[in-house]
Amino acid sequence: MRRKFVNLIPGDKKLHKTSVAVKAVNYCDRIYHEEHLLEDCTAEERYVKRLEKVKPVLDEMFAYLESITVSSSCDLGKAVNYALNEKKYLYTFLENGDIPVDNNRAKNAIRPFTVGRKNWLFNNTSSGAEASAILYSLISTAQANGIDAEKYLTELFSQLAGTITLPWKEQENNDT
Repeated sequence: MRRKFVNLIPGDKKLHKTSVAVKAVNYCDRIYHEEHLLEDCTAEERYVKRLEKVKPVLDEMFAYLESITVSSSCDLGKAVNYALNEKKYLYTFLENGDIPVDNNRAKNAIRPFTVGRKNWLFNNTSSGAEASAILYSLISTAQANGIDAEKYLTELFSQLAGTITLPWKEQENNDT
């Protein structure tokens, strides 16, 4: 939602004082600021503090957006309508301290697929596409587990053909 308003911020800084987009982004920034302060909290503490600190900002932002009269055909109207239509989903993170404030992690995880689509156009055979998908999956799993993908692939390719060691993060053994 924030991105839709960021794209509408006027280039002329003189217009920022009266800009709906700037005000909406400022509300979002306040929410992110409060969330940043809760990083080291437990899920239960985060839940309680979100209701205390973040929910009032979110309520204020939606009250502001609901008070605006703007044509639904212009870009600003589309951004405001999008926010209002997604309101119940945008409140979801307040229900549980384990729910992240945004879906950036998920978007970042799928971004390489969208970039990769163009590269995969050049797979001439289904087996070539399958090989690409397997490599992509292994590299993504290694990255998700904090493993150096290049080092992992070097080790993988130095083993006998058909041997696959999955890139899981090794657990520290504290029993010794």
